[in-house]
Parts: sequence; structure tokens; C-alpha cells
Amino acid sequence: MLPDSNLRRRLTGMDALFLYAEREEQPMHVGATCIFEGRIPFLQFMRSLEARLHLIPRYRQRVVPSPLGIGHPTWEDDPDFDIKNHVFRVKVKAPGSEKELRQLSGKIFTGTLDRNKPLWEIYVVEGLEGKLGSLIFKVHHCMVDGVAGIGLAFILFDMTPVPPKLRKKPFNPE
Repeated sequence: MLPDSNLRRRLTGMDALFLYAEREEQPMHVGATCIFEGRIPFLQFMRSLEARLHLIPRYRQRVVPSPLGIGHPTWEDDPDFDIKNHVFRVKVKAPGSEKELRQLSGKIFTGTLDRNKPLWEIYVVEGLEGKLGSLIFKVHHCMVDGVAGIGLAFILFDMTPVPPKLRKKPFNPE
């Protein structure tokens, strides 16, 4: 019998189905485009997210197929994890309107995520009119359901006007 820790890392049948059903013309990710009052300082956002990633370890894990395809894939720590492969700065031609933001979102949501790294991306959008900021999230469906999506929101968005100061914790992949 497999060790209990291995069973907890194995994708469920439903999550594995999202991977198996995916094609370039049929991506299986979910996403959101959020608009905020005020610009989002890119480096500060990236540092803040990196300091909180230990709260959702799945976001530093990648999908690893089982040997010979006998079982569903497992979640394994990505030894090469680098937040710079997941958080991107993009600009629309200023002053960017909602139309340009929708077009950019459409381009970002097209195509599949790179399976050689954890299956998520966040784009910090700059150049929107009215001093607005935007985040575009793209996360593979095998990583999120309703509850997991709420977990991501809780680490990204503070519930208080003055966010707690967090320091990046060392990441020591298994």
C-alpha cells in the first residue's frame, strides 16, 4: 500500500479528468479579470504574494504523471519554483479602456498553461484609464474549486486597511 502522504498528493479522479480532457483548443483553466481603484505596484504585489505562498502550498507544486500512467498524477514540489514565472507585468496602451482590458484578457485566457511548472499565472495590468489597476488570474481547473478559489482570494486580498507585514519564508521542496 502507498504511504498516506502519497495518497494525499495524488490528484482526485475529477481533477485528473480536467488534465486528461485538456487540448490546446480546449483549455481547462479558470480565470478572472478584476478591476481596482488605484494602480497596483507590481514589485510590491509580487513580494507580498511571495510572502504568502506558504499558506497555499499547492501553488508551488507541479503535476507529475505517474510512472507508466498507471495511476493519476501527483502534486510534487517544484524544485525550480520562481514566482517570476507566474506573475507578469503587462501594459495596455494608455489610457486603456475596458475594451482593451477585455481584449487583453481574451489573449491571456487563450491557450493552455505550461505543465512544466505550477499551473497558475497572474498578470498585473498597467495603463488603464482613471488610475485603475487590474489583475488577471489564470489557474488550471485541477487546482481550484470553489473552496480553493476562496483560499487564493484570502491570501491575495487583505480584510483590513493595514495589511500585516509578512516575510517570505524559505521554500525547501521535498
